[in-house]
Amino acid sequence: MPIHHILFAFVVSFVWGVNFVVMKIGLEHLSPFLFMALRFAIVFLILFPWLRIVKGKMTLIFAVGLCLGGLHFAFAIMGLKLAENVTSIIIIVQMHVPLTLIMAHFLLKERLSYWRGSGIVVAFIGVLIISFDPAIMHERIAIIVIFGATMLYSIGAILMRQLQNVGVLNTQAWTAIFGVPILLSLSLFIEADQLEQIMTLNMEGWGAVFYTAVLSSVVGYGGMNFLLKRHPVPLIAPIFLSTPLFATAAAVMVFDEVLTTRFYIGTSLTLIGLAVIHLRDWWKKRQIVQELLP
Repeated sequence: MPIHHILFAFVVSFVWGVNFVVMKIGLEHLSPFLFMALRFAIVFLILFPWLRIVKGKMTLIFAVGLCLGGLHFAFAIMGLKLAENVTSIIIIVQMHVPLTLIMAHFLLKERLSYWRGSGIVVAFIGVLIISFDPAIMHERIAIIVIFGATMLYSIGAILMRQLQNVGVLNTQAWTAIFGVPILLSLSLFIEADQLEQIMTLNMEGWGAVFYTAVLSSVVGYGGMNFLLKRHPVPLIAPIFLSTPLFATAAAVMVFDEVLTTRFYIGTSLTLIGLAVIHLRDWWKKRQIVQELLP
């Protein structure tokens, strides 16, 4: 794997990590559902040239767009709005990896090895330790909402795996189409003064919206797809374990959040569990390559 591709993978991870802090800043200027509706509207405008109707797969695309677009981000932005400390929900988001493996085991009948199973158990123990940290006990509702968002993301990922031969930019464009009406409807029914918020939005607010739309959505997911088309998943996935590290560092720097010993222990266990899941695949892939070499 070329060094510039490795560095690019870390750039994507950095963009996604910082995105947590950027969205939290954006919520200081816009109501949650309006913020996400604007994000998806911009994503749609950017990706419109790649929009294509895929015969025989539109029902599945709709299901993917529903889970990964409107519903997932509706829960995610509400959880972020409810959370006072960004660090309390960062690790929860990473649980989509073991959750997806569990769902794939039951729904797609994919074998879940003892090695992966142990990684899942360790990751969940880490999350429980973080959840019961006295310093963030009042964040329990936000954690539950974020966990719901993570479940929806995992369901969307399972559906995505059945969506073969459909470009990622086309999928993202459809996700934006399905996401905008859901999020805009929630905003119109629950929130108020949408037009005034948009008209009075300052540069910091617009910067947050465009960061999440352009960098996180288009560059982030587009970059991940670029890498996955050129390298095996087991080589790429471990690099993305740095996302919560970048996110935590950004939250501490911007919001002066204090990290407790229990948080460090829980985070370490969760990352170890995720590393076990990813690095086992990497090691098996390496062994196969060595066996094929002359």
